[in-house]
Amino acid sequence: MSNKRLILASNSPRRITLLKTLGYQFDIILHEIEECIYDDIPPIEQVQNLAFLKADDVAKKVDNAIIIGADTIVLQNKCVLGKPKDTLDAKRILSLLSNSEHDVVSGVCIIDMPSKKKLLRIDRTHIKMRNISEKEIEMYISTGEPMDKAGAYAIQGEGRKFIEKIDGSYSNAVGLPLEIVREMLNKLSEDTNA
Repeated sequence: MSNKRLILASNSPRRITLLKTLGYQFDIILHEIEECIYDDIPPIEQVQNLAFLKADDVAKKVDNAIIIGADTIVLQNKCVLGKPKDTLDAKRILSLLSNSEHDVVSGVCIIDMPSKKKLLRIDRTHIKMRNISEKEIEMYISTGEPMDKAGAYAIQGEGRKFIEKIDGSYSNAVGLPLEIVREMLNKLSEDTNA
């Protein structure tokens, strides 16, 4: 990758930790995009669009940098399960996921400034959850962990005990598909230096 400043358009502790594992030095600049789920837009389109909007919002604030924007959703039977609104909603979401399969889908957008070159990709991880008892759900919600997570669980935290099988990128299931991010940064670097 070039020596250009790298910026993550997120203050998600999970995305920050994941990006650090790639060994890059980066700054954090928060986007000012409101994250909404729209019923009339296909979920894959939404996740790509939000990743782009986040990166683009930060790109407008800097002159010479590479910006990474990302968005993650949990998709079950074509239904988007976002972050729970409250504990009751967390219980509803976890009950839906119990003893079933779902996909964690992330959109990643990387924008180079000042060239405005843009790369946009998605990644999908298929997850099977075991049966979770009502008592387990209530105990898990009482930890507070589900409250700011899409799908109301953290695969890298206590939520991992509910997972039976993962097919695809683990880092994507946490919130940032590192394999794709590395590929995209390398491609951008090649394109910029070509």
